[in-house]
Amino acid sequence: MGNRTNAATIDFTEVLPEEMESHLKAAAVISMGSDLNELEFNNIKGLCDQVLCLSESRDQLYDDLKISMNNIAPNLAALVGELVGARLVAHAGGLLNLVNQPGSKIQILGKPLFRARNKNGATPQCGIIWDASLIGEAAPKNKFRMARSLAAKIALAVRCDAFRDTQDDTVALENRAKLEERLRSLEARRFVRSAKSHNSSANAVPMDKRKKKSERNEVEMEEKA
Repeated sequence: MGNRTNAATIDFTEVLPEEMESHLKAAAVISMGSDLNELEFNNIKGLCDQVLCLSESRDQLYDDLKISMNNIAPNLAALVGELVGARLVAHAGGLLNLVNQPGSKIQILGKPLFRARNKNGATPQCGIIWDASLIGEAAPKNKFRMARSLAAKIALAVRCDAFRDTQDDTVALENRAKLEERLRSLEARRFVRSAKSHNSSANAVPMDKRKKKSERNEVEMEEKA
């Protein structure tokens, strides 16, 4: 578009909906900003081109990462995703090094562990796998339970990727289905507990009412006596 004075003569239907296009042209008419000179416009355009180039490079790198993870560790990629799986492999120093880690170590593998060691703080309960979708879908009270279960399944998945002759993700898909079922069970249990607590609080008699009722009963007993 360039300067805002060009908005009225440019057709934006290829990049914007019709309603948004009308809003853009109306805003360009009433805008109080100053016009850009040629140097400023070229600088802004150059920065926009760099952003688009970086975005394309990132998409290309992610596509390459997906191909590499599906070739090297298909079960790990199917279980936690290509990005989280690659971070685990990189942080452990390779797939074979990750195989040697137990589930409890995989659960806390990541930067928070080393930061806690350097500061002599408490050991964190979850590391890189915190970004996995299965943990993100869980309620706050169930996240650490899912983290323990997921770490155990990751330990099985990386062993399959490292030592099996056939490279497929059947083991991870089965374990992921079990984890999703466990997540649904935990969420259903949470809803049942919350419903029970709500009903008990709704049916509970306030303390002052119970006190008054007991006092009335004592008075009635004295009158009868």
